[in-house]
Amino acid sequence: MPRIRLCGFSIVALLVLAGTAFAHEDPNAPVPALKALKVDSTLVVDGVLDEPFWAEADVATGFIDVRSGAPAAQQTKVRVAYTRSHLYLAVECVDDRMERIHAAERREDRQFQGDDWIEIHLDPMHGHNSKYAFFSNPLGTRVDAYEGPGGSFSTSWSADWELAARMQGDCWVCEMSIPLGVLNYLRADGQTWGLNFTRRLVRTDVTSFWSYNATDYFKPQYFGHLTGLDLADSVFSRNLEVTPYVAAHTDFNGETKTQFETGADVSFRLTPSIITAWTVNPDFAQVEADADTIELRDTERFLPEKRLFFREGEQLFRPGNEMLYYSRRFTDIEAGARVTGELKRSKFALIDVHGDTVHGDRYFGNSTVFRGIRNVGEKSTLGLHASNSQFAEGYSRILGTDATLYLTDDWKLGYNVAGADDRLEDENEQVVKDRADFLGYGSVAYDKYPWEVGVGYRGITEGFDPVLGFIPRRDIFGPTFFSTYHLRSSEEWYKSLFAHFNTQYYEDEDHDTSLRDYSTEAGLTLKNDLGFEAGYDHDYHRPFQNRRTNFDVLFNASDYWRALGVGWAFGVFEETEYDELTFSKHLKLVERWPLRYDFVFRFEDQPDGSEDTIWLNRVVFDYFFSDTMWLKSSLQHRSTAVHNISLIYGWEFRKDAHLYVVYNNVREDEDPEEGQSIFLKLAYTFR
Repeated sequence: MPRIRLCGFSIVALLVLAGTAFAHEDPNAPVPALKALKVDSTLVVDGVLDEPFWAEADVATGFIDVRSGAPAAQQTKVRVAYTRSHLYLAVECVDDRMERIHAAERREDRQFQGDDWIEIHLDPMHGHNSKYAFFSNPLGTRVDAYEGPGGSFSTSWSADWELAARMQGDCWVCEMSIPLGVLNYLRADGQTWGLNFTRRLVRTDVTSFWSYNATDYFKPQYFGHLTGLDLADSVFSRNLEVTPYVAAHTDFNGETKTQFETGADVSFRLTPSIITAWTVNPDFAQVEADADTIELRDTERFLPEKRLFFREGEQLFRPGNEMLYYSRRFTDIEAGARVTGELKRSKFALIDVHGDTVHGDRYFGNSTVFRGIRNVGEKSTLGLHASNSQFAEGYSRILGTDATLYLTDDWKLGYNVAGADDRLEDENEQVVKDRADFLGYGSVAYDKYPWEVGVGYRGITEGFDPVLGFIPRRDIFGPTFFSTYHLRSSEEWYKSLFAHFNTQYYEDEDHDTSLRDYSTEAGLTLKNDLGFEAGYDHDYHRPFQNRRTNFDVLFNASDYWRALGVGWAFGVFEETEYDELTFSKHLKLVERWPLRYDFVFRFEDQPDGSEDTIWLNRVVFDYFFSDTMWLKSSLQHRSTAVHNISLIYGWEFRKDAHLYVVYNNVREDEDPEEGQSIFLKLAYTFR
């Protein structure tokens, strides 16, 4: 049985007491504030600030450089206005070397790599633990994202909004028009939203913030305030979206086989802060491929969710709750429904799907998952998780609770406890699992720049492996510890330096050691942009003693498109000794052709005395024919004759209408025959 015993009453009592520990709920708290200007005019989104109301709007400036803690040398000016239906933002990014602006990304909803950018952070419910993010680079490429409680940032959230950017003599300017209908907000007057702005300037390697905190500058609890929002008369939009699709998939595997599919997705708002979505035979074709890597690991690899049906509310399940719910267990569903939203101090997600679930074996049936998070005090949260999967082969049920409790701004406690009840049968209707199991974790952490230190205790019983969960290891009980020191500077001989140490020790239910790990890592980036990293891992994963030592050098560390990385590692993994060389380079052959190249080369000495050489060669590039037409290629090849060639053509031939053509050529270790396929998809979103 688990060796963790948590007193729920005591934890809840502490959470309630913690509610009095913070003052940021006060609109007059000592953080920067900007008053929004209410207007009746429509914004022409063109990157030119010629609307008369921009001259009347208040200006937010005084951005702080995160390395120096002083005002940034190149300042930024932001204005905010709003109507009954839209939020308007105007941003001026001053730069005295405009000829050295970094801008390459033209495809929406990909995090900017190597570009200058501006980010708008919005916390409309002012709950201090989640945010919307809207980005622009100097080309006017849109990126939107959502961050849930616990820092689970994801660009899978997407919205329909307008953006235009334009370069001028001494600055680049962008305008944003964001419909209120894409945000969770309250229809009331006198509102205060959480607000922050971030700017990245690659040329000087400076990241600056409007509302700055040295310990955790990205987090909503340290945002400034957007005031003057009278939204009682705001236009409530259902934001109805209907997206039917037609797709054809042709395989060339000895014989040609073509399969046609059609389906539809519908989403709309029930209230300004609650949204529902319904799907029939959803399109689960993954246009964006998962990364192919050579990794030394002895557990299943966790992969992020990329499918659109799961994007709303996904962040409530991160981080850590993938142990209870891993959406990629759903592989082929016939229908699904989802309701997600926010109240003043609560967030929730309810998902119900009917179809196939894969976790080792394949199961067919219905699964319902609920996740709720309640804000307690200024920064603390209390969470609930419940799921029920009723399959033709049995059932899998989970009930759990978790919390993050801030005792002060620097100290926090956390816990996660859950129970699972599984009864599953195999294909011959023989019972293969019928038991109840438990998971528990408790921790305390200190986080104040430049230190972060934490200690915890984890217990997971042998059979805790729910069908919808992701449990890398089971039958483990023991402590964990980590410490990190990270120092930034703009005046010293270095830009940044860090050191990290981590250890964990687990025994099984018979008190035998099953895992004993410790690792240390250190890094240094010099003033001349030369970066060094070194690390050492020593792991006992019963019955193997694994070791790894690595050294890495990164040239032009802060400039993504000039950076060059080389590394060397050696060690032992499951009695196989190895030496490993890595090489990575990013470059732009022309402005519309960004390219990323990685090469891994490993020499292995097997336990039987034989030698082997393994390598992975990967080239990933985009080519932008125009802002609405692009080609992405991923070419991956291994020494074991495994390869994965993917070509993706995308064209938005009119607004909200997309054509995708995907070619895949895959060869795997187990199957020497090549698998070739062509996928064609046509989709249109009615709004």
